Amino acid sequence: MKRTLFISLLSLMAATARGQDAEDTVFGSSKKTAGTMLGIFYDLKQTQKRQPLPDGDNLRTIGEFLDSGWDERTLSRYFRGTKPLYATEVLIPTVSADIAPAAYGLKDIVKPSHWIVIYKAQVSPPEDGTYRFVGIADDAMAVAVNSKTVLVSNYGSHKNWSKWKEPFPEENIKVWAGNMKRGDWFTCRKDEIIDLDILVSEIPGNLFGAWILIEKKGVTYPTTNDPRYGVRPSLPVFQVKAKPVPQPTGDNTIPFSVSPTPWVCHP
Repeated sequence: MKRTLFISLLSLMAATARGQDAEDTVFGSSKKTAGTMLGIFYDLKQTQKRQPLPDGDNLRTIGEFLDSGWDERTLSRYFRGTKPLYATEVLIPTVSADIAPAAYGLKDIVKPSHWIVIYKAQVSPPEDGTYRFVGIADDAMAVAVNSKTVLVSNYGSHKNWSKWKEPFPEENIKVWAGNMKRGDWFTCRKDEIIDLDILVSEIPGNLFGAWILIEKKGVTYPTTNDPRYGVRPSLPVFQVKAKPVPQPTGDNTIPFSVSPTPWVCHP
């Protein structure tokens, strides 16, 4: 099975605003542990030699990357951080966008706009089933299974430049960031290993957030009733290790639950 570069985000502790190499951040831990997803940072504003690039249409660049089969060579001209982070989930509460470069030890090298994070893992489900990813990011998010895009869900009116087409627009979940989309269904068996890629991106450099949930076909999930958005399902966070995730409060929140049976991340 092809191993591709995956990027996913971890919801642990907040990164330090000072830009020091905090061990745990909302983007992942600098401490490598078994069974976690590997995260790599790219800056779309400069080359590997740190020569500035014009601020182009980064959503178009992301679309080209997804349509390449998530081939890293399409990103080879861009600056790539050397410090990885290790994540168990992608659940980033709304934070300042400059926390991302700080978490990757790049506070003094990368400005908080026009960056992407791609996390990498080989995972398997806790049981046989048909699944789909559900999520949204402020500003951009995509997920791939075995190098095939199965979800693109961007903030507000940000255009999806890839060839992926939303399969179930009538099943969108209304949230503060726009429409949280449901992706393509895919079927896999317990212990069947798949390559998983998750991409998230910030464009203007103000605030950032990302939420990746997982839904299994045939399962009924609890719901919440929001006076602004109506009744919404609380789908489980996609995790590769079981751990509690605190429910944030405030206006910029997304309903979710935590499953006692996470997916498995393989070495």
